[in-house]
Amino acid sequence: MKLSSQSTILILATILVCVASLPAVAQQPANEPSEAAPKDTAVAAILATKPTTPAECVRAAKILFELGRPELAKPFLKKVIDANLDRGQLAELGREVGSTTFIELAGREALLPEARKLADAVNAAIRAENEDAERIDSLIRQLQDPSSEKRLRAVVGLQEARDAAIVPLIAVLADRDRAAEYANVRAALVEMGRSVIGPLTAIVGRADPKLNVQAIETLGAMNDRKAVLCLLAPCLSDDSDENVRAAAAKALRRLVGGVPTRAEAIEMLTDAARAYFDRKRPVEGVDDGKVKVWRWDESKRRCVRGSVSSADAARALAARLARDAYSLAPHDHQLRLLHLTAMLEAAVYENGLDRPLDEKTPAVVEAERFGVEPLEKVLEYAMAHGHTAAGAAAARLLGRIGTADELLSRAAVPAAAKRTGPTPLAAALRSPDRRLRLAAAAAIVRLQPVRQFAGSSRVPEALAFLASSRGVRSALVASPKLEEARDLAGRLATAGYRADAVLVGRELLLRAGQSPDCELVLIDVTIDRPTADMLVQQLRHDPRTASLRIGVIAPAGRYEQAERIAGDDPLAKAFARPRDDQAFNWQLEQLAALDAQDFVGFEARQRQAAEALDLLAALARTSGKLYDLRRAEDAVIAALANPNPTIAARATAVLAEANSAAAQRALVELAGRFARPLTLRQAAAKAFRQNIEKHGLRLTTKEIQHQYDIYNQNEKRDVPAQQVLSFILDCIEASSPAPLQKDR
Repeated sequence: MKLSSQSTILILATILVCVASLPAVAQQPANEPSEAAPKDTAVAAILATKPTTPAECVRAAKILFELGRPELAKPFLKKVIDANLDRGQLAELGREVGSTTFIELAGREALLPEARKLADAVNAAIRAENEDAERIDSLIRQLQDPSSEKRLRAVVGLQEARDAAIVPLIAVLADRDRAAEYANVRAALVEMGRSVIGPLTAIVGRADPKLNVQAIETLGAMNDRKAVLCLLAPCLSDDSDENVRAAAAKALRRLVGGVPTRAEAIEMLTDAARAYFDRKRPVEGVDDGKVKVWRWDESKRRCVRGSVSSADAARALAARLARDAYSLAPHDHQLRLLHLTAMLEAAVYENGLDRPLDEKTPAVVEAERFGVEPLEKVLEYAMAHGHTAAGAAAARLLGRIGTADELLSRAAVPAAAKRTGPTPLAAALRSPDRRLRLAAAAAIVRLQPVRQFAGSSRVPEALAFLASSRGVRSALVASPKLEEARDLAGRLATAGYRADAVLVGRELLLRAGQSPDCELVLIDVTIDRPTADMLVQQLRHDPRTASLRIGVIAPAGRYEQAERIAGDDPLAKAFARPRDDQAFNWQLEQLAALDAQDFVGFEARQRQAAEALDLLAALARTSGKLYDLRRAEDAVIAALANPNPTIAARATAVLAEANSAAAQRALVELAGRFARPLTLRQAAAKAFRQNIEKHGLRLTTKEIQHQYDIYNQNEKRDVPAQQVLSFILDCIEASSPAPLQKDR
């Protein structure tokens, strides 16, 4: 084999590097550096080769860096980048030099950004080439080659393609016309290791029996006990296909030495389901908080890959295992409860916490088939065990399929006749989870009860709190020192919050309990009336403030006290008093990370406010005599100030039904605010007319005179603005008991 001159000199340079690392010879002068000359010689040798090809440039850069000359190495890397190699050339470069070389170079800070940019390009090219669909199809066909060597190379190539090869391999097993390929494809899947367990288990129980058999046989051949749980129901269920049952039994005997009894299988599935559901067992394969998940799409007859949070992956596993356990014991009410709760919670999180489940969602359809009593049990269980997303879904379903007598009256249910207090649906109105409170209120409004029930006063109370949003992100600061309280409030304002500062604890409790917009509070450990520890406890016991994020701020020497106050509270965190904006912003990031998935953000709060206003309007129209809606009036009037005109317009619809002078006064005031959108002012004027038609004119003479003054003072306004003011006066004049003699 002949070596090029560049290769020869590169070898020489490598030898020189080795020589440079040897101890100095005795004849060398004592004061002269022992490594300078050899290293300089090696550097000169590398440069003398004048590397030209991409591979030569990368190798030269690597040696120059190892010789301590990164400033000479970087230009060679840049030269490769500037060559604008195509995907094939970059992949070839990676294979020739070795992908580990690029990983090593990318980890050297002195070679950045060139080394990182080149490494990313090479790795992307290799990945794209490995995952090329045509190449993968060719490798799958090669699995049937008579040559064992070619079959082995095909398997290696498929392993390099990783997940990209799994879908087409399973597609072969799903194709009845390719049965001759099944054995070798199953063998290839086994060689790909644990990465195929997810997609194969996604098939089991969901695909047709023939594909189920193929998936089960592959899992059995893997000798990995991770597959055991998914095989229990197919093996022991009375509804399983005969061939599926036989394949699952064979796989279990191979994996665990025998087939568990039905009781043993139920216990195994139930224990695992509860562990995942209550987050006591971590899921495998978490990478940067995410887990790769697979599902079988029967309509496309293919596996679909996705990525979800580890919490969502645990919920999905719990739902599947609980379903399997219940399928083996369909008369067990506790398993039915676990199955329904886990299924609904997984469906809610998959759909999005703040999006209602569609009536055609499989989980909804199945849950409705069980009827009212099991779903009421789900609601009760969910509230008791912190699964409020499932509880909210159950509450909304109960509002659709139940009746007021069933769900709001204890006497209507014989088994509960001796119990006192509100029913589960009414009790949910006091849940610390605002989504569940709203779902319960929505269900009750839909049920339209005609008589009082335990907890009925909480319906307008719960809706009023959510409806009173002012449309801003809000926060509160509690500190006994005014200057420090204002400093923290100012920093919050810079971060985008409308922040208020209070000097005593009870003022914080009052304001937090009145604001549906408050997202977090900062509490100085030195606060009193009440003290910081009592303040945190009281916030947690009020359903309106129970889910607030709390930062406990410690002055110098008090950090341990702040830590004790925050304790094990998952929504509280202790911090030292921030000295600058950077430290404060970091603290806000830490608070934002608390319960991030379940947190109700600004947009969700606005949607909740809109729904709450719609529900209050419905209450006023259908059940005004049952509820004291005066308790909600101030909140609805406050909602008129929401900068979102759609939400403010919903508030006018509620006030159109209110039998009070305050409602009429708020509507005419809004109609005359020229800074608000014309459509909103028109909605207010229309609501005013509806109100006085239903309840009569409630404005005082002075207030009526004021409306004429407003009209006359704005006679030069544009025509639409004048029309709104004129409409108000027309309504007043039409409703007055005697003709009004006023000049316009």
